[in-house]
Amino acid sequence: MPEKMISVKVFRYNPAVDPEPHYQTYEVPLEKGMSAMNALDYIYQNIDGTLAYYDHAACDLGICARCVGMIDGQAALFCQTVIQGDVTLEPISKSRVIKDLVVEKKGEHEG
Repeated sequence: MPEKMISVKVFRYNPAVDPEPHYQTYEVPLEKGMSAMNALDYIYQNIDGTLAYYDHAACDLGICARCVGMIDGQAALFCQTVIQGDVTLEPISKSRVIKDLVVEKKGEHEG
């Protein structure tokens, strides 16, 4: 039985080289119980190793909140939010983007 493929639309922006933010869409096989983080991991490991996001190596429990972002326009944790179909993933703040889904947190790089 073929896997169901979903479209994962991801906000992409590297202020050092991109004149403007853009979105890139990836086709990802949907698995039961798949989180938004699992989809990002699949993209990074199998399609596009240049994607920047907070991975879950240190947490994956919803405790650290480093992976908070926008999932279809709603703030949520990428590691804890189960996706069931096509989805759009964006940073929590587009004005503080370091690269792609990685944003500068308040208090970082301050004095």
